[in-house]
Amino acid sequence: MTVDPRDPSGLREQIAENQQAIDRLNRDLARKSNEVQIIQQISSEITSTLDLDEVLGIVLRAMDRVLGFAHSMILLKDLADDVLRVAATRGYADQGGGAQVGMGEGVIGVVGERRKMMRIGNIGASMRYLKSVRARMEASGQVGPVGPTAALPGLADAQSQLALPLTVKDRLVGVLAVESRTPNAFDELDEVLLRIVGNQAATAIDNARTYQMVEQLGRLKRFFSPQLAELIIRGGADDPLKTHRREVTVVFLDLRGFTAFAETSEPEELMGVLHEYHAEMGRLILAYEGTLERFTGDGMMIFFNDPLPMPDAAERAVRMAVAMRERAVELASRWHRRGYELDLGIGIAKGFATIGAIGFEGRWDYGAIGTVTNLAARLCGEAKPGQILISPRLLPEVEQFLEVEEAGLLAVKGLARPVKALNIVRLRHPA
Repeated sequence: MTVDPRDPSGLREQIAENQQAIDRLNRDLARKSNEVQIIQQISSEITSTLDLDEVLGIVLRAMDRVLGFAHSMILLKDLADDVLRVAATRGYADQGGGAQVGMGEGVIGVVGERRKMMRIGNIGASMRYLKSVRARMEASGQVGPVGPTAALPGLADAQSQLALPLTVKDRLVGVLAVESRTPNAFDELDEVLLRIVGNQAATAIDNARTYQMVEQLGRLKRFFSPQLAELIIRGGADDPLKTHRREVTVVFLDLRGFTAFAETSEPEELMGVLHEYHAEMGRLILAYEGTLERFTGDGMMIFFNDPLPMPDAAERAVRMAVAMRERAVELASRWHRRGYELDLGIGIAKGFATIGAIGFEGRWDYGAIGTVTNLAARLCGEAKPGQILISPRLLPEVEQFLEVEEAGLLAVKGLARPVKALNIVRLRHPA
């Protein structure tokens, strides 16, 4: 070091170094202040929508734009299983659709299980440590063995990773993870900033998922019993709105004499009768856990064995139909006193149908298509007041508790040959 004879103590050099440090601190302070402002803006954006995909997109864009994390992903806790599923990614060619991680599996699984943030600067060494910890936990029976490693999106040469549990009131919502090719890429400030964004994201994601569930529950309750709709939402049943094929027992019913009644009645009278009729039949549909496919004025279509399999689908359908006929007798008596001549006819058939959502964006219905629905409708159309006509295919499953009589051959539109029909006389053994 050369000593300046005019400044033997090096004061000028020290002042210059101090000024450089001050300038650096000012730049850092300005950057942090700017980041805090942007994070506040991000928080406002996150809470401005209840669309889950939009919330996830806002969070991951913030990881890149604000914090400089070019590679990030969000995994959400499955509502039914103890796993984390990839919900959104940024910066990866492979979006990781369908990938999942078990609790305690890898860095992300450990973060989800322990609900504590993890920062790793040397992934190779850290992964060896995590594997040894996992092996000890499995050996002691604290956790079960994990299956094959999940095919998560990721950098092949990643050196650093930072993962944060997303929680709401100690309840795990998911995990937010970022990574980098640079060793020790993340520091304490990154942890602080990620935690700020993560806390906002957890609440927004939880709100969006709750709203999504309420919307889906309301839609499903149009077709299924409340208990079944909630089971589907929790993941205890497959999504019934996806197109699928299944053997079902279909029940059609409508009111005899309704067309003439509608032509001569006031709208208020018409709606009053339909309200009584729908309410009473609806209670029985729920009681026997049938799936309501549609209302068509005085007509209804209900089927059994979908979306959840029922070993006694035919029996439930028949017992429901008989209960409906008995209830319709009481309604008809009440209507007769008002001068309305109405009665119920029912048709039941069993067979395979293609089932799922039918319609377009903004207006979806749940439909079943196939010969079995056509047959049930035709049997219903041929049924006389108070009759329940069934196809012979049901008989082996219900004859032990049912008394039937032949109703002759019926020519059914869409079928090449006439169909034999049976009329239900009564139940031998009440439910």
